[in-house]
Amino acid sequence: MGIDRMIHAFSAILLLGLVATAQADVTMQFTETGADTGSTLMIQGGHVRMEEREADGSMVYSLFDRETRTLTMVIDEERSYAQLTEEGLKAQAQEVQGMQEDFLAQMREQMAQMPPEQRQMMEQQMRQMGVDPAMLSGEDPPAPDLSSLETRPTGEQRTIGGFRCQVMEVLLEGEITNELCVADPGHVGLSAADYGTLKVLFEFMQSLSEIAMSMGGPFAADMGAEMLPAVDGVPVLVKNLEDGSEITLQSVSTDALSPDLFRIPADYQRVDPF
Repeated sequence: MGIDRMIHAFSAILLLGLVATAQADVTMQFTETGADTGSTLMIQGGHVRMEEREADGSMVYSLFDRETRTLTMVIDEERSYAQLTEEGLKAQAQEVQGMQEDFLAQMREQMAQMPPEQRQMMEQQMRQMGVDPAMLSGEDPPAPDLSSLETRPTGEQRTIGGFRCQVMEVLLEGEITNELCVADPGHVGLSAADYGTLKVLFEFMQSLSEIAMSMGGPFAADMGAEMLPAVDGVPVLVKNLEDGSEITLQSVSTDALSPDLFRIPADYQRVDPF
């Protein structure tokens, strides 16, 4: 699962509000409308396990440690795991930016000496590689202004999955990008401690998003429509208006969870996340 997809999927299910109930293990089940996929989020103290079911029936999962602010992506089929921190992603972003600058400088020099027909062919090849030829001018596609990200209540109420919720619109630079339906957090049953863990995780995911967007280029421009702000409540529906995808909360359980679910298997080897 690519980091951009991971960030979007987990940001969509981590917009949770404060609930004053007794602490307990929590399991939240989410489904994606129109797809044979879904997500499960489990909380135990300062640890979170996030599972995502793929269309082929396979499952990938990540573990988050609140104390160390570390995200661990576990790869069962390879018996390995990769760990991601904000510092590590910042270093990778700097490396990627340097590589991009070197690549573009070389391409500008080469294409300046090409006849128009050959230049057109090269530009087509760049598009196939996911590189916008316009970047050769030295200007990146404009990245969205995240400070403009906001929510706007519509006044509409719905009942989704048995949860009564208030409909809100997410706006970025004045354009509506997503639709949320936010339930009263008291109806979900999260404790203040569990909320604290999720709040740290959400802040961590937001930080990863901002670091990824700092790389610039088409990735940053496309990622804006997937950014979501924190809200006061529990979104039981997150709808991306760009592609029509919907993530819906289906159920919440407070049954006890095994601590082994939040541990990296002892015989797994650590690999580079990049």
